[in-house]
Order: sequence, then C-alpha cells, then structure tokens
Amino acid sequence: MHYKMHHSSMGHRGSKFTIVHPLMKSRTCFITFLTISLLTAFSFGLHLIDKNSLAKLFLLLAVSFLIKLSSKIYSECVIILPSLGLQLETHYYLGQVSTHFICLSKVKDIVISEAVTMHSVLTYLVVLLKDEENDCTGQQTLYPLFINCWPPFNDLKHVYTVAQQKLLYSPTL
Repeated sequence: MHYKMHHSSMGHRGSKFTIVHPLMKSRTCFITFLTISLLTAFSFGLHLIDKNSLAKLFLLLAVSFLIKLSSKIYSECVIILPSLGLQLETHYYLGQVSTHFICLSKVKDIVISEAVTMHSVLTYLVVLLKDEENDCTGQQTLYPLFINCWPPFNDLKHVYTVAQQKLLYSPTL
C-alpha cells in the first residue's frame, strides 16, 4: 500500500510525522454488495411482498457498514516533543481519536527493527522503553510506532533521524 507521510518541523519545539492511509478499498466492495443485494431484493419483488423486510435489509447493511467504518484508521501521527516525549495519535474515519503519550524519562532509545516472515522482511520503528524492574534480566519493553501501516524504509529512516536529533540528543534547556 502507498501511504503519504507528511513531516511538519516546529524547529526546536519538535516535529510531527503524519501518515494518511489510502482510501478504503472495501468501501467500493461494500457499496457494490449493497447495490447487488437491493437489486436482487427488488427483482424478487421483496418490496411488493413486504416493505418492512426490505427496510430491515437496508438498515442491517447500513449498520454493518458503519460498524466496519468505525474501526478503519484514517491517519497515524507521531509528535516528537524534545523536552517532554512522544505523543502518538490514531485518527479514525468517524472522527474518534486515540492518543498515547510516552514520557521522555521512559524512552531509552528509538530503533528501526526488522521482522522476518515467510515471504518478506518488514521494517518498523520501535521505541525501547526503560523498565527499572527488568534492568537485572536485560529484557526490553518495545513500543512500535505506526503499527497500522508499514511505511517504506526511507520514511522510517527520516523519522528515526529526526527523533534521534530532537528527542534523545537535544541539548537541555
């Protein structure tokens, strides 16, 4: 899939990276299914037999479309705030916004990691979190960024470079 990444630099105050997801392909599939279902209902004369059943069918399909649409993601955003930390936002098509904040004192590092699957190698951006309880065992807590898409490596590299400069190696005020 092709994602559009936008970078807004706010100078020493931070940066904002936004990935806008492409339009849903399932929307056209759903509209086609809805049209075929209604045409089939009309061809069998369902509207002549019982108008309520046709209305119920249409209502059921419309509600299922809204439920499906409520879980579709419109955009993902990572805001880098040098003196505070990272703010992660997920915007959904129906307007809901999910926000998560990672305090700078919890951030150990930001790295680009790879996942090897049967058919491909996927790269993704990960925040390594400090965990006082696991310091003895050497375990790391990972928090992946842009978890609902797989941006290209060049975009991840750009986010990584800016995050390293502004978040981890910024001069203290």
